[in-house]
Amino acid sequence: MKTLQPIIFIRNKSNSLFMRLIAGFLCIILLLASLIVYAVSVSKQNVRQEIVKYNTLMLENTKNNYEKHLDLIKKQMYLFFYSDEVQRLRSAPNYSRFPDVIREISSFTTNPYLFIEDIVFYAKQGDLVVEKGTSTNAEAMFQVFYKSESYPLDFWRRQFTESFANRMLPAAPMTNHIFRDRPQPLGDMIPLLIKNSDDFYMIVFLDAAKMYKAFHQSLYNDLIIYNQDGEPLFKSTAQEAALAFDDLRQAEGSDFIRDRKYHFTMKGEGTGYTYLYRVPVERIANQSQFSITVVAILAAAIVLSVIFSFLFAARINNPLKKVIESLRQMNEPTPFRSNIKEFNIISHEIHGSQMIRKQLSFMNHLKAIRGHEHDALKLDFADKPFVFILFQIQQSFKSSSSNATMQQWAYYMKTYIDSLIQPSYPDSMTFQIEKDQILSLVFTDDKGQITNLLGEMKQVFDHDREFGVITIAVTSVYTASTQLTLAFEEAEALLEERLLMNETQLIQERRSVPISIGLSPDQEKELETQLREGNTQQLIALLERLFARWRSKALTASVMQGFADSLAGKIRNAIASYPIDTERLASLYGKAGERIQQCSTMEELELLMLEWVTLSSEAVRDQKEEKYPVTSFVMDYIHEHLSEEIYLDILAEKLKMSSGYLSSYFKAKTGKNIVDYINETRIAKATDLLADSRIKIHDAAKSVGYQNITSFNRMFKKYTGVTPSEYRKRTDS
Repeated sequence: MKTLQPIIFIRNKSNSLFMRLIAGFLCIILLLASLIVYAVSVSKQNVRQEIVKYNTLMLENTKNNYEKHLDLIKKQMYLFFYSDEVQRLRSAPNYSRFPDVIREISSFTTNPYLFIEDIVFYAKQGDLVVEKGTSTNAEAMFQVFYKSESYPLDFWRRQFTESFANRMLPAAPMTNHIFRDRPQPLGDMIPLLIKNSDDFYMIVFLDAAKMYKAFHQSLYNDLIIYNQDGEPLFKSTAQEAALAFDDLRQAEGSDFIRDRKYHFTMKGEGTGYTYLYRVPVERIANQSQFSITVVAILAAAIVLSVIFSFLFAARINNPLKKVIESLRQMNEPTPFRSNIKEFNIISHEIHGSQMIRKQLSFMNHLKAIRGHEHDALKLDFADKPFVFILFQIQQSFKSSSSNATMQQWAYYMKTYIDSLIQPSYPDSMTFQIEKDQILSLVFTDDKGQITNLLGEMKQVFDHDREFGVITIAVTSVYTASTQLTLAFEEAEALLEERLLMNETQLIQERRSVPISIGLSPDQEKELETQLREGNTQQLIALLERLFARWRSKALTASVMQGFADSLAGKIRNAIASYPIDTERLASLYGKAGERIQQCSTMEELELLMLEWVTLSSEAVRDQKEEKYPVTSFVMDYIHEHLSEEIYLDILAEKLKMSSGYLSSYFKAKTGKNIVDYINETRIAKATDLLADSRIKIHDAAKSVGYQNITSFNRMFKKYTGVTPSEYRKRTDS
């Protein structure tokens, strides 16, 4: 027996698919390896020389482009800086001189070949900034329009105290924060500073990405430019760290290999900058030509490889075909057996997963999803009564459980449900169809016995009310497989009858007359008035009256949650005209729909509504108490002239200030642009008008200042997400 053990072991190993695959591929690899060794030995030196020559020429071209452009920019900017207009601006900053300077700036920034994003003149006196768009202050310029973590406002102010004539700063990403909740990236900028006094200097923002795209033509995005002090002035990719400048100076020659990369370096004659370009060694294509001997060896290797491949494929073709047939024939009584043990494992796994595929096929049949015919489960039956039991999991409003905990709870629920139903109904099927739904198919026409089982489940489920509540829907009795989809639709419809109660509910029939609730026109007017006045107590009293009246009517959860959604929208519309901070609004109504769905009782929903109206009225009251003369005048003017054309220049003239300064001031105090505030106020007023079906959409548009119905439709959809017609249909329904 001991003598036979090594033989049996060797035989088992030789029958292994793994060993046979290894043996076949080793033959192919051996042939290809001989070819590769020979080819590499012949072409290695040529490849090295070609790589160095090509990349050296490419880097030299990049260097020349940068050097010429930077020299041109410096000369042009020096001429501009010492021009009469700029020097007069430096000596006596005056608003009357701004247009001439701004026009000159625009001539440079609109030239696509200079790659200048903006030119900024910064005067210490009054913290004044002049740039291509307008004049502003330093805080708005460097904390709103051109904000950068690398160059904060304090950095720019320190430049007045530092001694230099000109300097080029390393590239850094900059963003525009005009819209606080949607900052707009401007890209990487290389600042060039020019100064001749301690109270005035110029900043030229060069677009680093556009310069790189124009000056560096290469297959690999890996260029680094170091300034005279060894700091990385520009880096084309952020995937790898820049090579230390000391290591770069210690390297011998202008090209070397380090960390599996070729490094090519050059130094600019004019700027003194060092240009480094890196190429991955493994990605370098072989440029050498194969000799006739190599071609002959390659041809022989291919022929032999084809022969071995055919022999290898023939050995596994027949058993593999049988395994595939077993996979296609789901009802095959016995698994296929092969002399290769891996095929036996696959065959057993196929039969082991048959139940899972049956359940998936059942789900497709249930939801009328057409799949492959060979995957379809035979569900044709007649005169076999069945019912669906659908369990809906509603997470508690006060529950702090994570999603993982809730999923685990749902799994335990499914196991428990299956353990109670399976003994009484062996052919039943129970599985989780959604993260919060469990479905049981039970073949029976006796709903009384099922009701008793569900009563036992209810006692267990009620013990877990700290996690959530369960709603159980039991359908009518159906008799044929063609009614599966109809039965499932009935089960989902029954769930709509769930009441807001903190206990397990069993629902077996629907109400005959659906009930809908809402606010009367007088109540809507009262809600809007009290919100805009910030009267918290009156709002609380209004909601308490409503909930007190509805609590006695046993309204369904879907009806109450629909009312809550509608009320949340009315609250948002009522306070839309007030410049409440966006972060505060997000804290008020963040995930509003999700919070409404989590309310499992009428009391929880009422508390949520009271919380919203209380916080909203307090926010309005706080905003009304925080008054600014300029912003108050602008807001009052907009509300009084809402149906007329409103121009920024007219507002600025009435306030005796420039339109640019007024726009920046209003933005700083309210967090919104004047144009956005006008449009939001108009659309909020329009939603109130459209709630009255007697008012035509065209008349509503004119009442809020839109003479063009197309512009009104576009702006209404921008701020509400729907067109005026769709909004009116929703309101009417």
